[in-house]
Amino acid sequence: MEVPVSAVNEMIVTEHWRLRVPTAPRVGRTVCVPTVHPTGDRRVLRCAQAVLDAGFDVHLIWLGGDPGAFRHHPRLRETRLPEPASLTDRLRAVPKVAAVARDVEADLWHIHDYYLLPHARRWTRRTGRPVLYDVHEYYPEYYSERFAAPSWMQGLARRLVAGVERRHAVRLGAVNAVSEQLANRFRAFGVPAVATPNYPSVDAFHHPPRELTPDLLHRVVHTGNLTTQYGADVLVGLAAELARIAPGVEVLAISRFPSDAARQRFAESLERAGRPANLTMLDPMPAHEVAGLLATCGIGLSLMQDVGEAPLAVNTKFYEYAIMGLAVVTSNLPAARHFVQTSSVGRCVPAHRPDLFARAIVDLIADAGPTCEAVNRAAGRARRELSWERTCAPRLQSLVRQLASGPEGERGAGPAVSPVAPGGDGR
Repeated sequence: MEVPVSAVNEMIVTEHWRLRVPTAPRVGRTVCVPTVHPTGDRRVLRCAQAVLDAGFDVHLIWLGGDPGAFRHHPRLRETRLPEPASLTDRLRAVPKVAAVARDVEADLWHIHDYYLLPHARRWTRRTGRPVLYDVHEYYPEYYSERFAAPSWMQGLARRLVAGVERRHAVRLGAVNAVSEQLANRFRAFGVPAVATPNYPSVDAFHHPPRELTPDLLHRVVHTGNLTTQYGADVLVGLAAELARIAPGVEVLAISRFPSDAARQRFAESLERAGRPANLTMLDPMPAHEVAGLLATCGIGLSLMQDVGEAPLAVNTKFYEYAIMGLAVVTSNLPAARHFVQTSSVGRCVPAHRPDLFARAIVDLIADAGPTCEAVNRAAGRARRELSWERTCAPRLQSLVRQLASGPEGERGAGPAVSPVAPGGDGR
C-alpha cells in the first residue's frame, strides 16, 4: 500500500514512529528487519535509521498498529502484523513474521529476537546471505529466570539457552549487542560483534535542554514496562507511600504493558492500594514524544527487581533520564548503581522496598539545591557522551556494510566478515 509521507523537517512520520528521510546515496541493497517487538520499538528504530543513513533500503516487519503492508518512502517499507495480547500470541507470531521476511527480496536480515534464530539460520543456509543478530537482552539469564524451578534447574536452563544462542550465532553473520559485556560473549567464540548501547537518538530526543529546577523534582516519572520483573507493584507501593509522607509529589507512568495479563495484574495492584490519587497513568506514546514528557519531570524511576539479567542491565530509560536532566532513583543493582555513580545523579535503594524508594525521592527534594546543580552538570556530560549518532551508528553501519558486501563484494557471498574491534558501551 502506497501511503503519503508526512514530511515534518524531512521526517517520515506515522502514528507510531518517525524516521528521518534518508539522504545518503542509495547502494541498491535491502535490509529486512523481522521482529516480534512492537511497532515503534525504540532500538529497532535507531538501528533502522542508521542503516538508512548508510544508503540501504529497509523493510520493517513487526507487531501492532493497523495490520497491512505500507510503503512510506521509496527506500522504506513496513509490514505490520496483529498486536499480540500475550506472550503465547507473540510466540505464535514468530513463524508468521519469518514467512513475511522470506518473501522480501533482501540482501541481509537484521533480527531483533532470540526466537527468530532458527528461522534466520534456515534463511541464511538457503540463500547464502548473512544475518545480523541484534542482542537486546542477556537472554540466558533473562529466559532461565522465567522457569519456576530450583536454582540448579535454572542454571541448566541458562546453559541450554546460551548453547542454542551460540550454535545459531556462529553460523549467521555478526552480532550487534546492547553492551560491551554482551558483545564480548560472542567475540569469545569467534562471532564478529559490536556494542551499541541504547543511547537516545537525536531524532527522538531533540527537545531543547532545560535546567533542572526544584519545582520539577515534585514530578516523578516511570517510562518503562510495567511487569512484576520491572517493579510494577513497587511503583504502586511507592505512590501510596508518597501520598502519605509527601502528598505534593506527583507520580506519572506510561501504561506500557507487554500483555493483557500484566495489565490485569497492575490493575489488581492498584485496587489493593486504594488507587493512589497521586499516580497518573499516561497513554502509551511514540518514542519521539518521550523527551517532551521527561522535560516536565525532575526524577526518573527504574524499579527492576533482582531477578534474571537485572543485575547486568542498563535500560534505555537510564540514558534518557540522564540526557534530559533528571535525577534517578533506581534499584540497587550492580549495573544500575555503576551508571548512577558514573553518568548520572541519584539514589540506589533495595529493589523490593517501595517505602525506601519514596524516602529517596523525598530526600532528593529536601536537598533540592545541590541535587539540581549536580544533575545539570551531569546532563551536559551525558548529552556529549551518550550519543547514538556519534558512538553507536558508525559501528553498526560499518558492520552492515561488511555483511552486505560479503568477502568478495558479491550479493549472496555468504556471512563471513572481518573481525570487529571492540567498542565501549559508555558505562
